[in-house]
Order: sequence, then C-alpha cells, then structure tokens
Amino acid sequence: MLEDRKNALIGALKDEDAEVRKRASDALLKLEALSELGDVLKAYKDSSKQEKLRYIYSLSKMKHEKALVPLLYSLRDPDEEIRVSAIRAIGDMGKNKGVPALLQMLKDTSIVAKIQAVESLGKIGDKSVAGFLVKMLPSRNAELDEAIVTALGTFRLKATEPLLIKMLESKFPNVRRAAAWALGELDI
Repeated sequence: MLEDRKNALIGALKDEDAEVRKRASDALLKLEALSELGDVLKAYKDSSKQEKLRYIYSLSKMKHEKALVPLLYSLRDPDEEIRVSAIRAIGDMGKNKGVPALLQMLKDTSIVAKIQAVESLGKIGDKSVAGFLVKMLPSRNAELDEAIVTALGTFRLKATEPLLIKMLESKFPNVRRAAAWALGELDI
C-alpha cells in the first residue's frame, strides 16, 4: 500500500501542473522522512548538540504525530537549549497530543523552558489548559506572566476576564500590555 502511494506520487512529479508537481515532491519528502523515523531517532540519540538541534528543527516541519516521539524524548535532555527547542517544535506542530508533555514542562527548573512551554500551549490553542495557566499567575517572573496572559488571550475565554483585569495592575509594563491586549481578545 505504501509502495502504491510512493509510485503514484512519483508519477505526479511529471504532471503538467506545476503546483501538482510541487505538492507531490513535498509529499514524497514527507513520506521518506516518516519511513526513516526509526533510524532518525537512533541517530538522534548519538548526535552532537548541533545535530540534535537540526533534527528538532526538521521534525517540527513534518507536522506528523510520528515526529512527536523524538521531540518528546528531547524534553528529557539535560541541555536547556535542546529542551527549549523541542518545546518550541511541539508548539509549531500544533498537535494536541503534545499538550500533556508541555504541561509537565511548566515544572522545569528553567524559566526559559517554562516560558516556551506556555507559548507553545498558546499556539496549540487547547483551551482546557487555561486552568493550569491561571493557577500560575502571578509568578515571580515578568516574562512568564506575560506569556501566560498572552496565551490566555489566545484562548478568548470570558472566564479569565477578572484575572486579566487584575493583571492590568501588575508592576511590569509588559504584563500590563499583554493584559490589555488579552482583554480585547475575549469573547463578549
């Protein structure tokens, strides 16, 4: 079955329409990457930091749930930059299956990882995480508060209105700006 799909796409590379050829080419690249995902994960484990970062970037572009596995594995890496890159990649993929892992990353010791996890949760847009984020406010970090308020604004939940109004009183201007924006995004 997979071979039939591959052969059909190879045939589409000769289509008279340029857009069909381009999409067939993209589909073949994606298919090839998915079929080699097991090999990618093995190679990833033994890679240098720079190679791991390249893998993470490539995986984020696949937008396929199978690519989520190595990204989830990367969240346990001791290197902050690797974890943060994987968190960003999960958010860029926009898959709800990554939400539980991102919620776990809210407990990371790195403030940068926490901020990226909040931003990724906002990108995914799963409104069910709003309660977790609300409980984090106010934190002791202006950038984290700003990310949380911004994520809450993307969810457009009227229930967050009292908290967002309260955040307009933050001592941090970036948090107040985010709160003002978020209030403008809420449903009426």
